[in-house]
Amino acid sequence: MNGTYKENRMNSQRPAARRQTVNMRNVYVASFFAAAALLLVLSMFLFFNVSEIKIEGVTLYEQDQILGVGGVSTGQNLVRTNTDIVEKRLKDTLVYLDDVKVTKKFPSTLVITCTEAEKAADIEYKNSYYVLSASGKILETKNPAPTGDIPVVKGFELKSLSQGDKLASEDSFKADILKELLNELHDLKFKNIDSIDLTTRSDIKLMYDGRLEIKLGSSVDMEYKLTYLKAVIDKSITDDYEGTLIYNGADSGISAIPKSQDESSKPDDTSSAKPDDSSSAVSADTNIDDGNTWDSDNSWSGDDSQGYSDDTNAWDGNDDADNAGTDQWTNENGNTDWEYDNGGDQGYTDNGYADNGYVDDQTNTDW
Repeated sequence: MNGTYKENRMNSQRPAARRQTVNMRNVYVASFFAAAALLLVLSMFLFFNVSEIKIEGVTLYEQDQILGVGGVSTGQNLVRTNTDIVEKRLKDTLVYLDDVKVTKKFPSTLVITCTEAEKAADIEYKNSYYVLSASGKILETKNPAPTGDIPVVKGFELKSLSQGDKLASEDSFKADILKELLNELHDLKFKNIDSIDLTTRSDIKLMYDGRLEIKLGSSVDMEYKLTYLKAVIDKSITDDYEGTLIYNGADSGISAIPKSQDESSKPDDTSSAKPDDSSSAVSADTNIDDGNTWDSDNSWSGDDSQGYSDDTNAWDGNDDADNAGTDQWTNENGNTDWEYDNGGDQGYTDNGYADNGYVDDQTNTDW
């Protein structure tokens, strides 16, 4: 009887003990969240206030301008500072900032890292000049004269004319072409480009150093073309040479036409001159099937009917067109042609040359 009583009493006490344990756990959890909330409130109003603001990468704007436009100052709370808003304010208002990154350094430092815009080109439009950044942003509008030391873009119909606008054209393809072209020129360190003519998208023209007109063709394979042309200019063109460089294609190379020569003129189709031994290049006989062979030190030999083979007639001073570099010839009209070989088998065969219409009565014969 007593055993049963004690057992019933213990069973009645267990739920009460369990409830007491649960209540204590709830008290602990509630206290934790209350302390966390209090700490958050204190950190937002009392702790982590900004005592130092570091501004990096800026030379064109004063520190007060950066702070005023960004809306930041010492004393404000670091936790409550919205870095995204600060970045947007700065990029939207200060056009010469291409990029802005705002970083919090606890407990009390705010770092503003800026990337300033770089002038990449002047766009000539309606008798005025619009300065374009490397990232494609209009930096300045309606300047009466070009900036200098950057290319002048011609034949580009600007659609966006306000400062800070992104580059846009009535012909959307031209905007893409111009951005790609400027990026490639920058990456290749291809300097001294005076002007870029985009009047016709399939006939892009550059002026180099005031003395070389470069006919690039279309925008296809832009990087390859510019790399090729830069190699020819750096390695094969003298500093006083004036004329035109024409990109003929990956297989046909680049032709150089002296300024003094009329590009439209045609030579006598019966003429064939033996090269001068003092020439640094080779004058090639362009008469098809005539079998002429030159025996001078710098000449080539071989039957024209066989075309120009890879190792026999491709002359660069090293007897082999497969060597990486630029191979150079001068044809009988005074025009110089190059084949840029990147180490692969890019020699000259009769396919596409003697068999496909490159004859001696053309103004510019390609080898």
